[in-house]
Formats: sequence, C-alpha cells, structure tokens
Amino acid sequence: MYSARVTTNETCNHDCAFCDARRSEERASVAGSAVVRKGIDEAIAAGARELTLTGGEPTLRKDLAAIVQYAARAGAGRIAVETNAALIDGARARQLAAAGLAVARVHVPAWGTEADAITRDDGGFAAMRAGVDALVAAGIELELSVPIVRANRGLVARIPALVAAEALPVAALVVVLPIRSPQPDALLPLADAAAVAEELARRARDVGMTVRFDTNTFVPPCAFPTPRHVAHMYSMTPGGTERPRYARDDDCAGCLVADRCPGVPEGIAFPRHPIREDRMRRRLSVISTVNEQIERELVAREITRGPNGAVLPVHTVRVNFHCNQACRFCFVSTHLPAAEDAAIRAAILEVSRAGGQLALSGGEPTLNPRLVEYVKLGVDNGAREVELQTNAIRLGDAALVRQLVDAGLTHALVSLHASNADISDAITDAPGTFDKTVAGLDQLAKTSLETRVNFVFCEANRLDFPRYVDLVSSRWPTLGITVSFVASSTDVVPRTREMMPRYSEVLPALYEGLEKASAVGIRVCGFESMCGVPLCLVPHDMDRHADLAALPDGIDGGEFLKPEPCGRCALEAKCYGLRRGYAALHGWDELRPVTA
Repeated sequence: MYSARVTTNETCNHDCAFCDARRSEERASVAGSAVVRKGIDEAIAAGARELTLTGGEPTLRKDLAAIVQYAARAGAGRIAVETNAALIDGARARQLAAAGLAVARVHVPAWGTEADAITRDDGGFAAMRAGVDALVAAGIELELSVPIVRANRGLVARIPALVAAEALPVAALVVVLPIRSPQPDALLPLADAAAVAEELARRARDVGMTVRFDTNTFVPPCAFPTPRHVAHMYSMTPGGTERPRYARDDDCAGCLVADRCPGVPEGIAFPRHPIREDRMRRRLSVISTVNEQIERELVAREITRGPNGAVLPVHTVRVNFHCNQACRFCFVSTHLPAAEDAAIRAAILEVSRAGGQLALSGGEPTLNPRLVEYVKLGVDNGAREVELQTNAIRLGDAALVRQLVDAGLTHALVSLHASNADISDAITDAPGTFDKTVAGLDQLAKTSLETRVNFVFCEANRLDFPRYVDLVSSRWPTLGITVSFVASSTDVVPRTREMMPRYSEVLPALYEGLEKASAVGIRVCGFESMCGVPLCLVPHDMDRHADLAALPDGIDGGEFLKPEPCGRCALEAKCYGLRRGYAALHGWDELRPVTA
C-alpha cells in the first residue's frame, strides 16, 4: 500500500443529504486520539507514504495540527486533509502548514451560494472561500473535491470556469461519484453521473485544469459512454482488483483492464462499455506507483549536436503532465499529477548549472502557473538556452507571452500537426484548438524568440506536409519547422499501422515539402534527433549530418536497434538507428546504408 486514508472523526458542520460518513455524535472507537494515532501507525507500517486524513470534518478536532505532526514524524511523506474549509482561518492554516500538512482537499459541491442549499449550511460557501484563501496564503496545496449528485447536476460543469476566473492556484479537481447513500434518491443514476463527469472533464480541459477521480469512490471506466474522454482521470495499476462490495462478471472477462479493476459495484446497474482497445488500457494505467512514474517521467536527459561536432546536454523538464489536448500519439502519461515544485526546481537547476539547454515541457507547460518563475530560474542559473515546448493555445494572451520573454525565454517549439483544423483537431482530439494554436503562433511571431513549429508525421497527416509548409511560409515566414515521426517510445503510444505509417509512405510528401521550404528560405530540422528518421533516409543536407558528433554509448536507453544494414553505413556512429517499436511493426527493409 502506498497511500492510505485515516478517519479522524465522524461529525460535520455540513449536512449533505448524500453523505454516508456523517454521524450526529462522535464515537470514541473512531475519533479517540489513541485510535487515530494507531490508524496512522498501521498505515505507515503497511507501506503508506501518502496519508489522507478524512472525516466527518477533520477541522472540528482541536488537535488536528498535532495529528498532522504525528503523521509527519511517523514517516508519512505527504499528508492531505479532506475538509470543507469553513472553519479555517489564517492562524489555523499556518498552524497546519507548520505541522506538515501538504494538501487541503476542499469539498466543493458548487461554486457560489448555490452550494449552501446542498451543504445545508447558510453562509457556508463564503466561509469556505475565506478558508481557501487562508490555506493558499499558508502555502498549502489546494485541491477541490467535487461530488456529482442529483442536487448539483446542473451546477458541476460550471465549476472549472468559475474557479479559473478567480485565478486560484488549484492543483486538481478531484471528482467524487457517490454510489451509496443513506438517502438513495439524493444520488444520480450512475450512467447520468458519468455523463456529467465527462462534461466536467471537458470543461476542465478548456481552462487547463487537472482533473482526476477520487479513488475512494471508485467507478470502473466501463461506466462511461466514451471512456477515452476520462482516461486521463484514472491511475490504474495491475493487481488493483480487490475492493469490498465489488465483483467481476462475464463482461469483465473480455475487458483489457480486468487485471487492474475490481469490477462493478454490487447492486448498481448501469450500461457497460468494457475496454476492448489496447490503447485505452495504456491510457488508464500507471506502471507502478504514481510517485514512481512521476519521478521516471519528470526529466528526459538527452543531448543536442551541432554540425561543428559540439555536444551539449539538453534536459526536458515536465513541469506538469496534464494537457488541454489529447494527441493520440502523445507518449506522456497525461493522467499524472504534477511533480512537487521542489523536484521541478531541482531538475531545472541540474541542467542550468551545467550550462546546458533547458526545455520546459509537459503535458502542456503553460497550464502551470509557475511557468514564468521556472524560465527565470533557468536563465538566472546559467542555462545556455531556455525553450518552451507548447501547443501555444494559451499564448494568444499577449501579456503571458511578454512575461515569458521578459523572464528570459529564448526558444519556443510549438506543436501544430496539420495545415487545417479538420486534420489537426482530429489528431489532437480537441476540436477548436487549431485556431487557438494559430493565434498563439501569431503572438510568438511578433517577438524576438526563435520559434519553430513541430510537425509529427503520423497516418492522419502523412500527405499534408506540403500544404503545411505553404501555411507556415505565408503566415509566419520567419519561423522554422521541426520534423518528427510518431514514436512508440512508451507503452502509451499505439503500435499500429493506423497510427504509424511506413517511412516510405511519408517520404514523398516530406520531399515535396522540403523543396517548397528550400524555395522560400524556411529551415527544416529535426532529422538528427531521436524523434527524426534514420539518417540514411534524410533527403537533403547529407554533408551536415556527416559532420555531426558521434552519439555517446547508451544515450538511447536501449530504445533503438541497429539491424544489419546499419553495420554497412558510414553514418552508423552518428545515427540513432531504428526504434524497436517501428522495427517490430514494419521491419527494416527500407534502410539504405550510406556508403560514402
């Protein structure tokens, strides 16, 4: 067990009709100080390093700070409290922060005074809002816990935009789907609640807000009419099949996440949509614990090679993982929460103090409110270049662009994968975002930043590159183009012909686009990178690639192979070779060794 919940009490100053945890009086067998401490000890002994203190309403306890401090000293690495925040003022928030509280998960059934009718606490929303400000001022990370029930069915989807309008630093919306209640009529049928959750997820993506499901009220992904729309809200791990009052049936036998799902809640009927697509299995899953996967993906350590033989370290630091697009070839685990701020800063300092190149990426990095600070941190500590890897959706805001430039940003690499909205929006699975990216590029083109657009060849756009060059040359003639090829670099990317074309199917359009770019003076690069193509297939600038430095041993982490034709190639030491995923799908008969 890596995370655990400990109940601190059972009374509450709110009286939500759907709540199945609230009692009118405390029981010593649950709320006694020795009992709570014993629960903490048992959780830590069982392996928990993340601890959530819950209730009832934990802040009704006068000794809550002492309990937090006890948990910290017992070995809990990260402590959260689930609260309605209505009883928290500045002094209480500072006391909890000093005791070691990292996260406050605040109950928000609606954003506005409509919440008071649901919590049956007149003035409760105003009190919660003041408590939230106190928590933020004390440096405690803020999450909002959003239940979906009958009383707030028409209010929930409004929450992301209303919260974003107040510029609160919300780390995540945590969606709660109650399935049992002492008042069953207070709940929505699960199919209806799932539809509301999908809409909430879409609205959260529109404003760049992380959203995930509460693990304590687990609802299987098959409950959702379109599971891919909520896949980023799950973090399922193999072996997670045991949960009281859940059971598997015949439909579960053919589901690809049956090895990590406890099944369906007993006595709850709903339409089923079992997971049959392997890509969905990958999108729903984490390999191990959430923290271990965050640590694994936080930093990509690579190199860049100039034509003069220079080699520089390049570290790509993922300042968050969530994104306001959902590209089908994305290799990032977009369902992960952001890493701790301290870990992000340490990763930035590592490459900056070495005089390397810093790339700030995601997910979508502009969704992190500290992005400008991170740029400045890299610049102030010696980074040779600071690049922002972004889809530019939020960079239509000229003020944000100016802040990034003033902080010292030097480069921007903007993902734009097609010449028109129809192809682009299909790839990104985020209709309407093509036009927003174009608007962001319009703003970037007005600055001194060295900006390139990144075109990732996949099956959906493999013929579009010549038209793409026409768009760039006519609208942003000072920009460069980076060419990439869809990469099965993690288990998240589908290794299918429907996603990954053969190089030979891409090269004609690539050649035509390169000719057009050359004619108008637009530089196209990226071939020599991990995400390019084998150098023997590059149609131009072969002399430039011959001058590249040889690759250090092991730089690819074992992801590439060099089949027999590579042994006869003059560029073998300078070329990554062929990705194993590509070779498994298409073989290597397209390779043409360079002999001179």
